[in-house]
Amino acid sequence: QHQLVYWELTHLPDKWSHKTLSYLPWRSTGEAERLEKVHEFFALSGQIRSLEDSLLQGEPSHDDGADTAGDARDDAEGLRQARERRADLRPDVEETLESHISRVARDEGLDGWLGIIFPPVDVALENPPLLLTTSPRHTIRVERSILLNPEMSLEEREALEETILQEVDLSALVEGIGGVATYPSVVNHGSGLRGASITAAHEWLHTYWFLRPLGWNYWSSPEMTTLNETAASLAGREMGLRAYSAITGEPYAGIGAGGPAADTGPAEQAPEEDTFDFRREMHETRLGVDDLLEQGRIEAAEEYMEARRLVFVEEGYPIRKLNQAYFAFYGTYADNPASVSPIGQEVERLRELSGSLGEFVRVMSGFGSYQEFEDYLALHDGGPAGEEATP
Repeated sequence: QHQLVYWELTHLPDKWSHKTLSYLPWRSTGEAERLEKVHEFFALSGQIRSLEDSLLQGEPSHDDGADTAGDARDDAEGLRQARERRADLRPDVEETLESHISRVARDEGLDGWLGIIFPPVDVALENPPLLLTTSPRHTIRVERSILLNPEMSLEEREALEETILQEVDLSALVEGIGGVATYPSVVNHGSGLRGASITAAHEWLHTYWFLRPLGWNYWSSPEMTTLNETAASLAGREMGLRAYSAITGEPYAGIGAGGPAADTGPAEQAPEEDTFDFRREMHETRLGVDDLLEQGRIEAAEEYMEARRLVFVEEGYPIRKLNQAYFAFYGTYADNPASVSPIGQEVERLRELSGSLGEFVRVMSGFGSYQEFEDYLALHDGGPAGEEATP
């Protein structure tokens, strides 16, 4: 099991000592140099993944006619140097990411006295822990969530899942996650600058709401968990893309009809009619599983999920395990196709009714129950957009 308290006690002092030293005149760096470090850091992450894969598979990363043992030694040395360089860059890159997300938050009026963002945006670009999710087999519901050591091998993950299934008859899934709202927030750098920007903003919103009714009641009901995660996904995406735009200079489309502008990357483009639509197919799969489980046909539902998993794999989506725990975990995010919750559309509607991102974040922070959220939305839906009120 991942030890969060120990992790925070060992990381928080290092983070703030570096932050304090960075304000010294002789330690300061210019904006251009900071951005160069950001791009080098994420380029190194890609290089490190490639070298790790080469060493794991026993295949050299290059073929120059030299002996295989020599290539392996070169790859190992290159991996060591790349890791050291990335570790040297990490504190400055974290501060650059923090400063740009803080700037978005400040622009949206989420700062407090003397313009201070509280809690401050604090990010640790590291491998986040794995998450073990369990669900009953007869229904889809998060029974328990436990953070695990990120160094667990695939064999260890699958052995744990099988043990839980055989010994306590629960569906289990050990899955990688993008980040954790510790302090500092753990953010996976493996998805690149863009993904890290979105995840960092998402996790900061959890820490911001942790001091307010929305966060206080995160675990009070499944609906409140979903409300927290869905709001953080929507607002975090908007904040993160704005920070990413500021860092890279790539334009940000802003808000259009239907809420925040969608990411225009290839994975998010609307599929053509004759292509495989992951979102539609996954949502239909969830509905089919729910139907079988409602009939009490547990084994049939599990056979159906495995058959559907093979279809996704064949279409280029390497899903390792598709079971009740998979839908319980991903269903927590109502904007995910694995969810059947109406909360996703409701949160998007509230964002449309909000005059700004900051207003949306502040209004969301005041909801202590899902009923309060529904009552507020019913009261304001159809009224003039942009009217701010306190729930």
